[in-house]
Amino acid sequence: MSSSRQDLRALLSRLDASVSILHTKHPQDKDFFASTDGIFSDVIAQSSREDEDWVCEMVDWICTRHRMPYPAA
Repeated sequence: MSSSRQDLRALLSRLDASVSILHTKHPQDKDFFASTDGIFSDVIAQSSREDEDWVCEMVDWICTRHRMPYPAA
């Protein structure tokens, strides 16, 4: 079942807060991305087809804001 935009915003907010913590624990890019891949995928999986592009843009924005651009898959 897809989450509403409001629910997705809450998930993205929690994800944003956890990125800096994970980056501190995993300072190497490769380790950082390995530690975050599941949480990004979980948020994307909860989005509807209509919201998927928006969620991907928000994930990219979060990573860029933390100076950790997410690698293209």
